[in-house]
Amino acid sequence: MPIPSAGRAIVTGAVSGLGKAITRELAGRGWEIATVDSKDTSDQAWSDLEHEVLSSGGKHLPNPFDVRDVDSWRRLSDQLEKEWPAIDLLVNAAGVGATGEVGRLPIQQWQRVLETNLLGTAIGCETFLPRMRRQQKGARVLNIASIAGLLSPPSMAAYSASKAGIIALSDALAAESQGQPSVTVACPGFFQSGLLNSWHFTQGMERREADRRMAKTAWTSELVAQYILKATFRGQHYVVVGGQARLLWMLKRFAPRLTMKLISRMYHQLSPDA
Repeated sequence: MPIPSAGRAIVTGAVSGLGKAITRELAGRGWEIATVDSKDTSDQAWSDLEHEVLSSGGKHLPNPFDVRDVDSWRRLSDQLEKEWPAIDLLVNAAGVGATGEVGRLPIQQWQRVLETNLLGTAIGCETFLPRMRRQQKGARVLNIASIAGLLSPPSMAAYSASKAGIIALSDALAAESQGQPSVTVACPGFFQSGLLNSWHFTQGMERREADRRMAKTAWTSELVAQYILKATFRGQHYVVVGGQARLLWMLKRFAPRLTMKLISRMYHQLSPDA
């Protein structure tokens, strides 16, 4: 099923990266979009997003708030209850990251990553799922996880745990909802985005490896957005993006110990900090 035209969507993390690419993709099809991103996001970034949405033929309802803020979610829900007859799509794309081996990563980073990625996604679902289940019109939820949530590579325990939680949350939602709304969880590998700009690195080698992988991949935020939106409207549940990501996911399913050893070996072959 192609991406439909003229729907209504809520998109978090909408000012940059994958969230912005999803917003632009929907705007180009005439969607009305309630965008959510941090209050710390610059006025210029919000203005640029507004211009892109409107010039693409979409409608824009900006909401600068932290996805961890329950009261802000409730206010948005109350507003959309009055203004929108139905919600066609909820996209939870807000996310931050951190790398650092367990025992070396500051607790504040654990809290930032888990609360933003997992709790922020959960609050969005808790807020809007009741209405989406009640409405007559079909609805869809798209949660953005990561291949890290399936593979759990070394030095990424906090990020992997947050994304594994999103996968588990999405599985539970799908079983509970029985198709209304349908639930899709996207697990992309490395792709070109602005995520590293808000990433906390504990060691220099982590930054070097992330930059290397980011430069090597042919996947852009725009390509990932198109790919996962099409999968969402097909009703696909798991969407693993990238050839290497799919290969490692399949290998882990059939040979988990071998896969963990392979990933560990790759990690320990990285050049350590001087």
